Amino acid sequence: MNGAESEMKFGSLEVLGVRVDRVDSLHALKAIASFLNTPGCKQVVTLNPEYVMRAGEDLELKRLINASELIVPDGTGIVWASRLSGQPLKDRVTGSNLLPEIARLCAARGESLFLLGGRPDVAELTAAKLLEQNPALEIAGVSSNDPDDSLDPQTIAEINDSGATILAVAYGCPKQDFWIDKNRGDLTSVRVAIGVGGSFDFVSGQIPRAPVIMQKLGLEWLFRLWLEPERARRMAALPRFAVNVLKSRGNSEA
Repeated sequence: MNGAESEMKFGSLEVLGVRVDRVDSLHALKAIASFLNTPGCKQVVTLNPEYVMRAGEDLELKRLINASELIVPDGTGIVWASRLSGQPLKDRVTGSNLLPEIARLCAARGESLFLLGGRPDVAELTAAKLLEQNPALEIAGVSSNDPDDSLDPQTIAEINDSGATILAVAYGCPKQDFWIDKNRGDLTSVRVAIGVGGSFDFVSGQIPRAPVIMQKLGLEWLFRLWLEPERARRMAALPRFAVNVLKSRGNSEA
């Protein structure tokens, strides 16, 4: 299934020229389950405003995102932009929430999960947490190898030898997505590869999630900025994103 087929199946909209599929967490999980029944490795992108702004300057990243089999709205700004356009998405589908659901899916169906990336030992802690939540889960493998061309053959061999059917890659935006796009043709057993950003930190408990009320109000980014002030430079994309969306909305109404 290619990006165009995915778009027809789920329905989608564009945010500043970048596609996002009209899925909530349940529909995203159903789509991932359906991918497991088809040959080849399908790519899942967790889209947030930072991705959109980068894609505006990097046409290869925009091509990659728009051609992916599933693009979920991971970011309050994406949901806000959809509402402003009159095509409201139901809610965010965050990597941190989706990864445990994928683990439950794997446990229920007898599929295996490989965790790639993250800080040293965090992938192992994430695997332990997912196993604690899902005793029937098969963790095919764990690796903290960097997205380095010289390490790719070793990393790909580890994944292939493991027989994993789902691969979660935590290299961050956009390294994880370029890595998947570049290597998915060589992943023999993997049917779904998803970039999960900093999800390993959250799932393993290394970084606490924002209070539920802040999550519901779309202020999780503010909580994370408080925890990690060094993210301020990356967060600068948010106001630029908002301005560009508003300009785009104004131009469409002119």
